[in-house]
Amino acid sequence: MLMRLARQTFVRQYGEFTYLFGKVTAFDEVFRNAEVFLKYVTREPQEKNVIVDKIAACYPDVSRETIVADFDAFLGPLIREGVVLVGETAAEMTAREPFFTYDCDDPKTLENKKVYTEEEANALPAKLMEDYFAEHPTLFELQMDITQACTERCRHCYIPEYNPLFLPYDKICEILDDFRALGGLGITLSGGECMLHPDFIRIVKAIRERDCTVSCLSNLTVCTDEIVSALVEADATAQVSLYSMSPAIHDEVTRRKGSWLETMGAIARLRAANVPLRISCPCLRINYKGYPDVMKFAESLKMSAQTDFIIMGKQDCDTTNLCNRLNLDETRELLQDVILKSVPMNSEYFSPGKKAKLDSVEEWKRRKACGACVNSMCLSPTGDYYPCPGFAGVPLGNCYKQSLRDIWLDSDAVKRIRSVTNACFKGCAECKDRDYCSTCMCRNFNETGDMFSPAEHFCRVAAINHEIVDEKQRQMLAQSGVDA
Repeated sequence: MLMRLARQTFVRQYGEFTYLFGKVTAFDEVFRNAEVFLKYVTREPQEKNVIVDKIAACYPDVSRETIVADFDAFLGPLIREGVVLVGETAAEMTAREPFFTYDCDDPKTLENKKVYTEEEANALPAKLMEDYFAEHPTLFELQMDITQACTERCRHCYIPEYNPLFLPYDKICEILDDFRALGGLGITLSGGECMLHPDFIRIVKAIRERDCTVSCLSNLTVCTDEIVSALVEADATAQVSLYSMSPAIHDEVTRRKGSWLETMGAIARLRAANVPLRISCPCLRINYKGYPDVMKFAESLKMSAQTDFIIMGKQDCDTTNLCNRLNLDETRELLQDVILKSVPMNSEYFSPGKKAKLDSVEEWKRRKACGACVNSMCLSPTGDYYPCPGFAGVPLGNCYKQSLRDIWLDSDAVKRIRSVTNACFKGCAECKDRDYCSTCMCRNFNETGDMFSPAEHFCRVAAINHEIVDEKQRQMLAQSGVDA
């Protein structure tokens, strides 16, 4: 019997953890002490006996019968999940290859609304990996802004310049090699408009050839049939911003006439080609009333969708774009709608006992501020590395002067960002709204010029968030007959 990894199954080894990710079925699991069993199951079809022989060579004191029994017990669930394929011939395995399609009840693009207990949440693969990366920083994800050029001039954009600057293909490949050697898995292509890069299709292929996942952040206005085919071949995913179901309002945000038609046409083509697509609807003053229509549109296509009201200053600390940001009354209106629609009523978020379980001040201070430079980093078209999307004002090194490996392992700037804990944000630990706020170095820097000085607007938003949750908790207590 032959066996191999499915085309969209990815394996990474992090210390004693073996991480297994199946994109199509949304399989996501972490195993301890499974390195040898998964080391020899590759993308190339091999006879099961050959694989067992290789494993047996690693355990000379264990009988072959025991190894076969353990191997079968371990692989059984993976075969049932479709992350490992078996068959008598290569063609038989190919016929069993799982593939993404919108033509099913659950194409794995909709939001996961399952509510987990605290114990269940702590055992999730994401939490296990988060804890591992906190102790062993690993470049798991890299966003590459491969050009500053863009077809749109969105009113709220945090990018200060739109120069026709492109990262060279050869340099990108060099970086990809380092990324893969460091244990990286996910590459996100962005810009500017990443699809304007003259080597975009070659770059997508290069990522996939290195056994990494490909994701694109794009407005899709230049998404040709050839690009769609390249995304399909690379098993890529994409995300697009759709600001309104009204062409006039969308085009007013992008400041490009006809952009709505171009984006909508590309959405239809990507769906027809079964490319997993996520629709984002950033909310500005001009469009926030219509965000539910965008959410309904995405749901009708079985696509995941999100709205976002976090408009931040530009990377060079220019805040002129913030005139498009919702005021506090509008933010309250949107937050009430989003929270009550998107958060399950039985979620810990609304639990009247939530506050009793919150971290103490000292515990909160010890926590890492975010995953920037812990498991992720970004690269700009100028060659500068920076901590996270939008945070280009704090460079970490340059790809023309240092290798990715050297920057990730040895850069003092990287180590500084990596070491940031909540204690660095003066006054936040004692704030009554701290647990309803996303403390963010990037937002702070872009608006105040100091990554540790909170932007006042977001402090006020946190207070509104807190008030909304408290009101919901009072309602729940009243309904249960308990005094608040």
